[in-house]
Amino acid sequence: MTQDERLIELERHIKTHGKVTLEFICERFAISYDSARRDLVKLGEVPGILRIRGGAIANENKASLSYIQRDNTDPTKGKLASYAATLVKSNDIVFLDAGTTNALIAKCLETESSVITNSLESLNFLSHKAQIKKCVLGGMFDQFSHAVLGSMTIEHIKKYQADRAFIGVSALSSCGITTDTELDAELKLAMSHQSKQVICVATSDKFNTQLLYQSCSWEEIDFLITDQQPPQNILEQLQKFDVEFVVLDS
Repeated sequence: MTQDERLIELERHIKTHGKVTLEFICERFAISYDSARRDLVKLGEVPGILRIRGGAIANENKASLSYIQRDNTDPTKGKLASYAATLVKSNDIVFLDAGTTNALIAKCLETESSVITNSLESLNFLSHKAQIKKCVLGGMFDQFSHAVLGSMTIEHIKKYQADRAFIGVSALSSCGITTDTELDAELKLAMSHQSKQVICVATSDKFNTQLLYQSCSWEEIDFLITDQQPPQNILEQLQKFDVEFVVLDS
């Protein structure tokens, strides 16, 4: 088999499983480590693939869209949000992070509870629901994300203890959640640290995407709700850290 033929198969393997290792290439094609390393160098030149130590991973580095550019009428997001809202139990205290999917959770939520949020859209959906106590986090309003962010917001989060936190997902890979701003990454971490259960609701297009700032790792996530079976590299993390997950077919 030529190198070009190997690269086609390896690119397909990475898109399916999320990663490939040096050892896998050697065993799969019965080639030397030097030949496998040359394959990895070539793979690193392919858009959407990142060469790492000992292998290569899927790396769809997508720039985040602003809030108004995101599709908040996506029926898949609506289905995921509707299911997520059922996880809130009577009298729960809930952190609800910003984002279009989390705003739809607010729209679906009817259970008597207390919601702490940094999202004005979520607050708007909750405003007429008398059975839900609304707590709005302080800080600066970010026009791009339509979220309240900042060091004041993080300090405010530390004053609460919640039963569940619904964390917005910008990008999701083997390392967990990444974001495009440091403040957003820190806010998500703060919410997760103050909650008994951390829940992520993410459409499958977020899988194996990665942004600049590390936020919640898989060790800090308890539950994933999505619309397609996660790729193999993410399944391995779910199993390793005993993360419960639900796949809702769209």
